[in-house]
Amino acid sequence: MAEVSVDSEAGRNMAAEAASVGLLAQLKDALSFEGQAKDGVGAELPAKVLAEHAVNTRKTHKLMYTQLQVVKFLLDFLDSAPCIQDASDAAVRKEMAEAKQEWKALKAEYQQQVESIKGAVPQILAKLEEGKKRAQLLENALQCCQAKKQEMEEKAKADRIRHQKGQELLRERQQQLEKCISEVQEQLQKHQEEVQCLQQEVEEQEAQARVWREKMQSTSDFRCLLETLQGIKLVSVSETELELEMFSPSQPASSSKPHHQKLRLRWEEDGSITLQGDSPFFDPSVVLPEGTYSSIKSLILELQHSYSQEAPLLAEIESLQNCFAIDWKQEERMLSYLKPSSTCTLHVEPGYPARGGISLVSVKSQHGVVDVTSYRPPQERPSLQNWLVYLSTMDFSAPFRS
Repeated sequence: MAEVSVDSEAGRNMAAEAASVGLLAQLKDALSFEGQAKDGVGAELPAKVLAEHAVNTRKTHKLMYTQLQVVKFLLDFLDSAPCIQDASDAAVRKEMAEAKQEWKALKAEYQQQVESIKGAVPQILAKLEEGKKRAQLLENALQCCQAKKQEMEEKAKADRIRHQKGQELLRERQQQLEKCISEVQEQLQKHQEEVQCLQQEVEEQEAQARVWREKMQSTSDFRCLLETLQGIKLVSVSETELELEMFSPSQPASSSKPHHQKLRLRWEEDGSITLQGDSPFFDPSVVLPEGTYSSIKSLILELQHSYSQEAPLLAEIESLQNCFAIDWKQEERMLSYLKPSSTCTLHVEPGYPARGGISLVSVKSQHGVVDVTSYRPPQERPSLQNWLVYLSTMDFSAPFRS
């Protein structure tokens, strides 16, 4: 009976060992599969698949943990059984101890893997949720892009329609332009013919204009001749002012140049006329005092007459002014000759040099008035220059009086 009980107990031990070995093999396969999933498969599979795998793996681990607890119970039961003294029982116990150590190591590794799985699941779920959000964002972006694409296609279609209409309008305008060009060319041809006719008329008008220019030139020459003969020329005219230039014709017997005198006639607001001259020796207001003329015609004629008589004298006085210190008093017709020690006064008669003569009126020196009856140039009819040259050679500083 003892041998039968021992054999039955050994059989039960063998069955427990076989079951333990089978469970350990399954545990090794699960761990190897989990390691492979961590090494390469996890990098290739999506997050959703990895999360489902992690959940399934955890369920499998829980089942294996339950089975390992059963194995532990069996092993603890075997440890509490009576010890077998033979060599086979020692070997069995040794193997069971090794299996128990291996089982403890596997249990520790299992606990470590369970903890790592527990820590990785929230991250995987967070990544899965983030992936869902990104997928939603991508879907929204795709919808936006599709909407924009559709909008761009509609715009492109509208642009094509507008371009076609523009091309049609351009063709119509081109046809209109060609028509206008043909009309313009016809008008240009007509205008060219008209221009040719006008050129012929212009040539005829130019020929007639040359004839008129020749007549005008002859008329202008005749007018200049009249101005030269009359001794007066119109310089400028405005609403309130008239400027004239009077000149004396050159005398063949005289060596002096023709004298020029500019006069300015200004109409005042009260209707009166103001006379101004540019020569200090001929004052028109002295010749024609204000109120002595009735019209502009009589005024100009009287000025011309007076100037024609006085022009030779004025020309001579202006030429002698550069050589002698003289002063002309037009109203009194007196010429004063200033010497370093005396002053000589000459009277110029009207009509000089044609009819009138010149006489010495007085000589005032530092010692008084000099008797002038014995002083006269040697010429029969001495001119103003002869008198001045003669007086410049006389010395009136002798202490005698008249």
